[in-house]
Amino acid sequence: RVSTNGLVNAVAAPGGHIVFFSGLIDKADTPEEVAGVLAHEIGHVAARDPLRIALRAAGSAGILSMVLGDFAGGTLVLIMAEQVMQASYTREAEAEADAFALKLLDDADLPAEAFASFFDKLREEYGDTEGLAEYLNTHPNLASRAAAARAADSHREVFYPVLSKREWAALKAICE
Repeated sequence: RVSTNGLVNAVAAPGGHIVFFSGLIDKADTPEEVAGVLAHEIGHVAARDPLRIALRAAGSAGILSMVLGDFAGGTLVLIMAEQVMQASYTREAEAEADAFALKLLDDADLPAEAFASFFDKLREEYGDTEGLAEYLNTHPNLASRAAAARAADSHREVFYPVLSKREWAALKAICE
């Protein structure tokens, strides 16, 4: 858990490391919400997304600079073209990591509703992307991610909690 002024995020890094920012743990109401995010990040690790995205960014930036050359405004065009290419690729990786997470949650007999409600919570607080902004964003919009999670949910009424109340309180207190 890393303290970053309330940033609500988790990332999968090259080498299989998963980092949770303190804002995500603080924002979560249940350990099952965190389990959904962890399952999503495990999906990135399993697909080797951190390494693929880094290599893709380095490669496409080099190719674009060779094609576009160095001209007035070339840097801006290069940055914008790279953003569009990267956003499309990472949206696909995010959707695949969500699907992986939903399968992992189902295999563990955990409800996907907690994953969906976490997306809802983020959308309520930070808004969502639509139109051109969604096209340039690196993640699918939150509403569609929540809907996909709900559609995949097996609607379990009873499940074994990921953590006890005491363990959940201890996790939330780690960086306080």
